[in-house]
Amino acid sequence: MGLGWCCFRNYLGHAKEIGGDISEYPRFFLKPASAHVEAAADGTNIIEMLRPDEHIDHEVELVVRLGADLKPEAMCVGCDTTNRTRQTLAKGKGWPWTEGKAFKGSGVLGTWAQWDDSPMRLSLSVNGEIRQDDSTELMIHSVSQLLEHLHKWYDLTPGDLIWTGTPKGVGPMKTGDLVEARMTNSDGEKISRFSAVCQ
Repeated sequence: MGLGWCCFRNYLGHAKEIGGDISEYPRFFLKPASAHVEAAADGTNIIEMLRPDEHIDHEVELVVRLGADLKPEAMCVGCDTTNRTRQTLAKGKGWPWTEGKAFKGSGVLGTWAQWDDSPMRLSLSVNGEIRQDDSTELMIHSVSQLLEHLHKWYDLTPGDLIWTGTPKGVGPMKTGDLVEARMTNSDGEKISRFSAVCQ
């Protein structure tokens, strides 16, 4: 598992709901390889709250894995588990977002599928209530644009993961919640999934 390159504010709806601006080019924060948690073959996983007494949000995303040629080879649905308490503090102080975005277990991954650049639908529910449900067509910067920028500025390595941003509808989770996410194609076929209990 490689480094996570995480694009933020890549959906206008999410940028609006958090009161953030958007930029002409994609901006990224990093998630260490050790923060990623892969799903079992049946899609089961866990969401590590780490600090359940603080505000922890779900952010569903399309995650792209790079192959040996540094081009997309696989994809899955993922949850960028966010400690909003720590992130908000960091923003206010001008600190890095590491405690809010890169803590252990923060990169929850679903089942892997072969890369397909067709539009996908991302959805996430908490205890059966749908919280997020949008198409990747709404991304401000496409996967190819994200990669073009990353290749220009950084040395990527095989196995690196590109987190492509979250659509609107982010919200809180608590210990014991059942979080289910899926990615479907235009025919409604389930491409990737995970089912995780917050602990």
